[in-house]
Amino acid sequence: MFDVSLLSQLREGNREAFNSLFRHYYPRVMAYVAAMVEQEVAEDVVQDVFLHVWENRKKLYAGEGFHSYLFQAAYTRCIDYYRKTQSADKYNLHMEGAYLEEYNALLRSDASVLEEIYSKDFYEQLHNLLEKLPTQRREVFILTYIEGLKAKEVSERLQIPQRTVESHIYLAIKYLRAHLSKNDFYILSLLYFFRQ
Repeated sequence: MFDVSLLSQLREGNREAFNSLFRHYYPRVMAYVAAMVEQEVAEDVVQDVFLHVWENRKKLYAGEGFHSYLFQAAYTRCIDYYRKTQSADKYNLHMEGAYLEEYNALLRSDASVLEEIYSKDFYEQLHNLLEKLPTQRREVFILTYIEGLKAKEVSERLQIPQRTVESHIYLAIKYLRAHLSKNDFYILSLLYFFRQ
């Protein structure tokens, strides 16, 4: 977890505190949003979320609720995106919204049930895909997603720049999103979310 004191510093307008929170949460929020919308849209949504955080920093509650606040803001923007761009009839919009509601509810439920249901097939497929990644990218992904380390901790352990770690995370997620089914990518996002 991040240092909660960063939130107090952020409320005071400290840009370095904001940058630290951004670096910590960006890969997590991006994975969450990319599971719901296209990659290009996800990037815009996540940037909008962090812009909103910066612009409303003085109103932020400096406590443990920041994590939920951030993901709820991302979720709301995904729903807004679907409402604005949905060209199908109201039924399709309703079904898409219901699907996203269900996904969001799963994020708040016990992930162990999901892990039991998906474990064998899901982990076998994930393992096969990870084997195809470049060695360092695979190692970064495992340390981040499986072991739950922060980008800074991975950077220190592997002795590579933090930006390189973040780049590896982004590229690994992009690859997995392209090769996993939508449901399996959601499960990957859920498992990661609950390890944080």
